[in-house]
Amino acid sequence: MRITFLGDITCDRNLLKAGYKNNKYNYKQVFSKVKNIFDKSELVIGNFETVCAGSKNNFQEQFMICNAPDEIVEAMKWAGITMVTTANNHCLDKGIKGLQRTIQCLIKYGIDYIGTNLDKNSRKHFSVKVVNGIKIAILSYTYSTNETSTGIILDENNDWYVHLLREQGKIYNESSKKIKIKQYLSKCMTAKRKRTLKRIFSRIKLRLGIPYMKPRNDQIMPGDTNNKYLDQVKKDIADAKEIADYTIVCPHFGGQFNTEPGEYSKFLMQFLRNEGVDAVIGNHPHVIQKYVCINEQILAYSIGSFNQSISSDYMVLESMPEYSILIHFYFEESTKILKKATFSILKIIENDDGMITVWPVNELYSQLNNSLDKKNLIMDIKNIYKRFTGNNTEMLREEYVIFSIGDKSVQSIF
Repeated sequence: MRITFLGDITCDRNLLKAGYKNNKYNYKQVFSKVKNIFDKSELVIGNFETVCAGSKNNFQEQFMICNAPDEIVEAMKWAGITMVTTANNHCLDKGIKGLQRTIQCLIKYGIDYIGTNLDKNSRKHFSVKVVNGIKIAILSYTYSTNETSTGIILDENNDWYVHLLREQGKIYNESSKKIKIKQYLSKCMTAKRKRTLKRIFSRIKLRLGIPYMKPRNDQIMPGDTNNKYLDQVKKDIADAKEIADYTIVCPHFGGQFNTEPGEYSKFLMQFLRNEGVDAVIGNHPHVIQKYVCINEQILAYSIGSFNQSISSDYMVLESMPEYSILIHFYFEESTKILKKATFSILKIIENDDGMITVWPVNELYSQLNNSLDKKNLIMDIKNIYKRFTGNNTEMLREEYVIFSIGDKSVQSIF
């Protein structure tokens, strides 16, 4: 029995436009080359990093605000994705109603979810999927909901909508002067005006040849290591372990486009490891970061974005955002033991119209005719493999082994 995890599922403006033809949206092309991989797994789980708030709320016409057509979910279902995590920094991009409609859209297409909730009474702290008699618990949390961009701050009166890792509504900065400026601007401007101003500055910088975004390093802020939300995470994990045979946490954390985990990521990974989870599948940086395997406890900081539009202004191309990872877990049904864990490498190919096709690198290699293109792909794969595992490889494979029963090699960075 196999379950598979993929990275961030998105719908940037370039892909949004590319998917609209003959007065309708269609995104099956995005998943067409990985569908056969998903079909081999009983459970396929991704991070749904957008909302489906409906066409009346406008699709992604605003800078850095996500809203995708329902057809992206339809394509996910067609491809064989069975579940998504929904606790991420874009889950409130269209407000509480947008969050609720997203859940309703996922339910409509028969895709399970964890990380957000319709209301207080329907909150799920974790989801247990029973596959061939094996109980797999999935938990999802986020460090942020972009509260400074949306203007929505969750507190004790409404924080049940999203599974959080830290308190919201605080502005942290080394300079007290900068704090006062931000607080003043927050009072004077709506969230939409702040986004508009940010977009203007970003466009000016791009025209001057200054990149919109650079790799970010996630720091530990006051309250990050001891708060009521982490206490809830501890309780959720303990409750899940009482029920499940295998417990997996999918946190949304880390520095965007940073190929190395930051202080906060390392703290949170150690925190989750100490709570005894079996695996951690991280997302949010939009690029691949390393994994660690300690006594068959698999800890992946970031497996990258599954289908981000590489032509977007805010891409940091030197971090190789066009690559992502699939992680596969193989269980023995009779004993319910994890027998093997592997990973596959994927690459995003974007055509001139902005349409994306996500390829397994071994299949992409077989389709290339130019020897230079093949050489460059192999070099990229070696770099990605080195970044993810810390080791070198000379092989091009459909799946690379993380561990297999009988291979007791142990790595440690803690």
